[in-house]
Amino acid sequence: MNDSELLDFLQLSFTPGIGPTTVLRLLEELGDAGKVLHCSRRELQQIPNIGQRTSMAIEQSQQRRSELADELAYCRERKIHILCYAQPEYPAILREIPAPPLVLFCEGNLSAITSLPPTSLAVVGTRHPTLYGQRVTRQLVSKLTRKGFTIVSGLARGIDRVAHEAALDEYGVTIAVLGSGLKNIYPASHVELANRITEHGLIVSEVLPSATPHSRLFPRRNRIISGLSAGTLVIEAALRSGALITARHAMEQNREVMAVPGMIDTAVASGCNKLIKDGAQLVESSDDILDALSFRSGTHSTLPPDEPSVVQQIRIQDLSATEQAILSSIPESPMLIDMLEIPDGISTGKLLSTLTTLELKRFISRPTSNSVVKTIATRAT
Repeated sequence: MNDSELLDFLQLSFTPGIGPTTVLRLLEELGDAGKVLHCSRRELQQIPNIGQRTSMAIEQSQQRRSELADELAYCRERKIHILCYAQPEYPAILREIPAPPLVLFCEGNLSAITSLPPTSLAVVGTRHPTLYGQRVTRQLVSKLTRKGFTIVSGLARGIDRVAHEAALDEYGVTIAVLGSGLKNIYPASHVELANRITEHGLIVSEVLPSATPHSRLFPRRNRIISGLSAGTLVIEAALRSGALITARHAMEQNREVMAVPGMIDTAVASGCNKLIKDGAQLVESSDDILDALSFRSGTHSTLPPDEPSVVQQIRIQDLSATEQAILSSIPESPMLIDMLEIPDGISTGKLLSTLTTLELKRFISRPTSNSVVKTIATRAT
């Protein structure tokens, strides 16, 4: 997608009063954003469910084009990646949710989202955690990061910050979804943390870089946090909190919801305890999360070569360069992960997340939590 096509997509996507569902219907009818923008008001109204208000808004959207061109220039200058729904690199897991974001502005390591592992977990909670909540968050996130999980959260104060920092401290991958534009990190006290995240992970926003923080944006961004994740873990949350909004989005998206129980006389535990009463998975250890998401080590057994699964039929040539490099370093007899000769430039967090992906694709197996072996099926692939 060249800059002109990208500008067309931005113009259509950020037309006031038109939501993602309407934009996607227009794209399905006409093929691309440029064709939509060049349609007359009368032509647009001939499309089912497109009325006068929508067609007029699209016609008037031309007035914002110069402003959007400035936003695009800023992204180019800052090396901010723009992922559009129409692009193949757009994360497949987000396509599954209701009203997916049409555009994602991403700063940092883009592969954190374009190669998002199945072991992605949203970790959210109160902005005013107890010492217990902070301790539990660090313990769980540290263990999960060492197992290759990507941690997704909202860069907010409290549990969000602790989750991001715990992942970074383990040299893992973390994704922060903002309720503001990338030019206006909120809260401002987290700018340094945001810079750390861009070194190994990614900062994501669905609004224009110049957008300032606004209360209406935070509930919207919560659907992206859960939408990028196989499951959502809530650690300390009041009955009325953004964390519970994220959990509700996860339920609507048919994703796993988990919660850490808290003391019954603590206000920030009431939301988690209610989630558990309503059916959320009670979490006391990282193993509970692995069980809930079916990723406990040893769950996936090696299949014999004469019984290939659909997953096993993925060719080695279809793997990413990083996956192939790591796979080539794994022997056909069990070896400790620490003993592998991994190519330079691959962090521990990236190694562990890639091993998980290779295991799910049946190229390797994990006899124990700290060892790995190439499967027989791989040699036959």
